[in-house]
Amino acid sequence: MTKCVIRCQTEEVSISDEIGPNERVVRLYATNHGVERAGYIGNTLLDKVERLAAPTSTAAFDFLTISMAVTAADTFFKREICSENAWARDFEVHVKVVQPSIWNLVKERLQKTLNFLTGDQWSFHFLENGPCKPNAVGGRRKKKSNLTGVDSVCLYSGGLDSWLGVKSLLKSDRNPILVSHAYPQDAKRQNDLYEFLPKPLQRFAFNASPRIYGCARDTTMRGRSFNFLALGAVAADAVASLNNLTEVPLYIPENGFIALNAPLTSRRVGSHSTRTAHPFYLSCMQEIFDSVGIKAKIQNPFRDQTKGEMLQAAALSSREKNLATSTVSCGKWKRKSQQCGRCVPCLIRRAAFHAAGIDDTREQYTYGIKENFDDTDGLRKDDLHAVLQAVLTVSDEELKKRALKSGPLPLGNSEREKWMAVHRNGLAELRAYLVAEGIIYD
Repeated sequence: MTKCVIRCQTEEVSISDEIGPNERVVRLYATNHGVERAGYIGNTLLDKVERLAAPTSTAAFDFLTISMAVTAADTFFKREICSENAWARDFEVHVKVVQPSIWNLVKERLQKTLNFLTGDQWSFHFLENGPCKPNAVGGRRKKKSNLTGVDSVCLYSGGLDSWLGVKSLLKSDRNPILVSHAYPQDAKRQNDLYEFLPKPLQRFAFNASPRIYGCARDTTMRGRSFNFLALGAVAADAVASLNNLTEVPLYIPENGFIALNAPLTSRRVGSHSTRTAHPFYLSCMQEIFDSVGIKAKIQNPFRDQTKGEMLQAAALSSREKNLATSTVSCGKWKRKSQQCGRCVPCLIRRAAFHAAGIDDTREQYTYGIKENFDDTDGLRKDDLHAVLQAVLTVSDEELKKRALKSGPLPLGNSEREKWMAVHRNGLAELRAYLVAEGIIYD
């Protein structure tokens, strides 16, 4: 397997630097121009952290630096080019941090966690003299956050689950700061939904903007949630510091069915099985946070609910139901600014609205369900056929096997059974929708 070497630095990359064909040099927290196989990432992030106007910890900022290196590696080495099987890559990451001794203690755990998340092989070299955390106050003219009274952090993508998560926290009298990946189209959706929240909340939004010259970019974004958690960790430690808290909840609102994301068929494991909110991944991340002293406590309040159950429990008003239909679940919607309607996330979404009795209009999607069967090349039918095979499985033993193929589950019988139950319920929700559409018959 080809070794993908990435060297992260804060100084300008020189034209005279010799960069091998399977090596990238990346400048962190600044721009860099005109060097083949060299790039940059996070050039506006220091300013964003300053605007939190509260001191985050060195550990949390080091973790953010590591996450920038991971995002750069995940983006700047295209899977089809750098992997023998067109999927798994072998990374060697060199990154400077402030406290390398602390990160060396958790290096093996960090590598295994990322291996599980992205399907690649990761190896880290933590070096001294990393970038220090920015000034906690920032300049006088900067618009700053007001974290006084903020008691939690919530990841806010603008998707249906994250929007329902924020609404649920507000109903419980929590006061979260919302943390977002502010990619241009995502940011617009996030802002539109934010305007209709019952009260204003503090926000911490950022676009990593990875850029590179002379190299193909990978778009699978398997490491995205690692970067997302790093932003959440920085915000959580800032909240803890300012409000004198020993720990701060870091909420990841994700329905349990998609968080588990058990393979629908025996063949759909690798590229079809994202693990961004899988319980094993989140528990590994919590162990790392605890070991290095980051005060964020990761929680998924919807881990035992399907998307449909989340919608039903929200008891939305007529206006809120309209807002719910304007959220996005499709991973491909940016290509045409419309949800495809045929991928697995879209099918789960459509089943959820059906379960909740909410009209999720046909205009929301490029393709109708039955249109998938009219496709001669079979590409449109792939996800639907996988869903059909999964919902027609009646054996509890087979369902358990598939759930466990997604990754290790909690050892406690009660918690493990909850994950098995949400898997069964999610498939039942999909089945009921397909029956209603006349795709299958009871």
